[in-house]
Amino acid sequence: MIKSIIALAAGALFSVNASAGYVQYDLNGPLSGHVIQHDTDKSIAYFNLDLSIDGVGRPFRMWLAPQAGDGSTQLTYATTSFRGQGPTNFGIYSDFGADQYTSLGVTFSKGINGGFSYVANYTSSIFFIGGFQDFAGQHIGSASVGIVNPRFAAELDELGGYYDTLYTHIIPTFVPEPGSITLLAIGAIGFLSTRRRCQA
Repeated sequence: MIKSIIALAAGALFSVNASAGYVQYDLNGPLSGHVIQHDTDKSIAYFNLDLSIDGVGRPFRMWLAPQAGDGSTQLTYATTSFRGQGPTNFGIYSDFGADQYTSLGVTFSKGINGGFSYVANYTSSIFFIGGFQDFAGQHIGSASVGIVNPRFAAELDELGGYYDTLYTHIIPTFVPEPGSITLLAIGAIGFLSTRRRCQA
């Protein structure tokens, strides 16, 4: 009986976090905001991000969300380093408004306490008085599973699973985490060394 109650509670919690087939990941740090992705193919359905731009001389943040019209803000690629659930790596390019041109790439890895960490690299050319100025930087922060607003999930369903101004629907390809690649390389070197010794 107790096991059944625990299982039902866990199921209810997951249904809140993954409302109607979506999972939300909340980002904290110099890049903040959230990304909502499908819990099946992990494609990104919506993003709303606040990017800190270093070097401006004052606190300056770039808002990035799906936009179209006078320029656009769209996904450029998507990959995943997780066989199971986990945030999708992604790239964004924005020229919305024609007063800024921004490229952002975000890669996720497993963090501590069951969470995730991210590395975000960006370049941005922003128009100020006097003309465009160029900036570039790297941010490190954390990410965790958030709660999808059920009304917003229902809106996404009505729109076919993607926000109406998000035109790039990309199913991510699998790429191992950098640490996994290192371990595979070490294993391959060890295998070759053992094979050479056996042949000798």
